Amino acid sequence: MITIIDWLKKQFLVRLFVIYLRYLTGFAFVFASIIKIKGERFTLIPPTEPVGYFFEAMYQSGFYWNFLGWAQFISGALLMSQRFSTIGALVFLPVITNVCLITHSVDFGSGTPVITTLMLLGTIFLVFWDYKKWIILFKKDHTIYLDLRNEPEDRLMNDPVWIAAGMLFVFFTVAFQLSGGTYAITWVVSMLATGIIAFIWVMLKHKRKLAS
Repeated sequence: MITIIDWLKKQFLVRLFVIYLRYLTGFAFVFASIIKIKGERFTLIPPTEPVGYFFEAMYQSGFYWNFLGWAQFISGALLMSQRFSTIGALVFLPVITNVCLITHSVDFGSGTPVITTLMLLGTIFLVFWDYKKWIILFKKDHTIYLDLRNEPEDRLMNDPVWIAAGMLFVFFTVAFQLSGGTYAITWVVSMLATGIIAFIWVMLKHKRKLAS
């Protein structure tokens, strides 16, 4: 597994995939978190249905409902930040595992369990992607030796443009949710423009470096 991850880290398209996977999975949690933080109901499905009954019980739990929202927001925002994505993935993993199990145990239909399972698999991949940052937790103290100073910096993945884009994604999503979803077109355009500009900017920088 580690050998495969090290090989994947050298592939340009895979590194881009990881960046946008962080954005996508993090966005899903940030988007869903605000309504819980605000203390509002997540769905209009009546409590007579299994899903509606479950969400109504969670809503009636009070501050635990807010806690779930903050857990989702913090893990999602950290993941989208790119800079703190390792912490985000580690926090994200137990939360999405819980969500995935719930969607399989309660009748959420056929689509939602598939989506949460894919999110769980994606998060597991992101955790393994950054294995060098946590693998020492499983080593005995007297055997720990890790020196990454001689490894070349991954300037593509560490480009600050990705960090700025991630923070803008979080800001636009929070603003959209707090506005009650009344500026959907503006939000979508802002998100798309941020993603496109960030991608073009980084690709041009990467192309210039290759040319030099």
